[in-house]
Amino acid sequence: MNPAEARTLFPVLARRAYLQAGSVGPLSRRTVEAMKAAENVALERGRGAISTLESARAVDADLKQRIARLINVPAEKVVLTTSTTEGCNIVITGLRIGPDDEVVTTDAEHPGLSAPLQASGARIKQAAVLHRPASEALRAILDEVTPQTRLIALSHVLWLNGHVLPLTEIKQATGLPLLVDGAQSVGAIPVDASVADWYTVSGQKWLCGPETVGALYVADHERLKPRMQAHSASVNQDADRLRVVHLSPIVVAGMRAALEDLPAWGFERAAELVTYCRGELLGAGVEVRTEAGQGTLISFRLPGDPAELVNEAEEKDVVIRSLPDGWLRASVGWWNDEADIDRLVALMRQES
Repeated sequence: MNPAEARTLFPVLARRAYLQAGSVGPLSRRTVEAMKAAENVALERGRGAISTLESARAVDADLKQRIARLINVPAEKVVLTTSTTEGCNIVITGLRIGPDDEVVTTDAEHPGLSAPLQASGARIKQAAVLHRPASEALRAILDEVTPQTRLIALSHVLWLNGHVLPLTEIKQATGLPLLVDGAQSVGAIPVDASVADWYTVSGQKWLCGPETVGALYVADHERLKPRMQAHSASVNQDADRLRVVHLSPIVVAGMRAALEDLPAWGFERAAELVTYCRGELLGAGVEVRTEAGQGTLISFRLPGDPAELVNEAEEKDVVIRSLPDGWLRASVGWWNDEADIDRLVALMRQES
């Protein structure tokens, strides 16, 4: 499958320049068909039939194996979740983080991580990385670490500017427990989750799966003391004992199909398109805050109301988003092409 053939998997791309995978990726025909097939099995065979349950368990196990291979960890250390937010909550509550604990994070975190940290009551120290060059992120984070720091919790790729944080260097320099929000990394850039103690996965973003499906890598499940438990805790001895929500076989089937769409050349192609997008926006006189050589998110700014610009762009079939700090964001994936970027740039040129 070459890039042109890959684009035909996603009906939305026939009409729109879809650049919003940082929120939800495009759905492929194969993903939707897999979900319909699973729904039909439940409809015709019965959801509670033993054959239905056994086939669903097999798909569930296969999905764990596929996610584990993608992020380079053992499958028995992967827990299926509904989202990265659920994964972050499982870890933070399972560590029993509280007012006596110090946690180091950054000033560029999504609420999926920052909200659970705040709810814990911990003393939160935010490393100022958002307005610094990517090369200064490591020093900014290490400067906040003290002997009292119990946890470092941050994103692999920052959702506001697409910068990639140096996880290996952070872990090597501190040796502290590391929780990573992988919402903007898994499926977008190569990931080795084993560098972290806990690493969350979002299914609906760069993996182009259905909503309310994700995963959590847990290096050592014995370190967590869950505050919420479900049936999995009574029947599993590995990381799966942390599982709280039973995922619908329909979304599990869709997620497995979406992973089958991921091409071997996907990461390389996405990186090429990001470079092209950044260069074209700069060439059009657009202010870009995402540095070269980072993730697959491009953050840029134009005069005018960001929300109105997003609405105007969609009217012309260019799908992007606005960010809470007034910037715009384009998410560039392997399914996009130069024509998508050209449509975005031409529109932004008109607005500037």
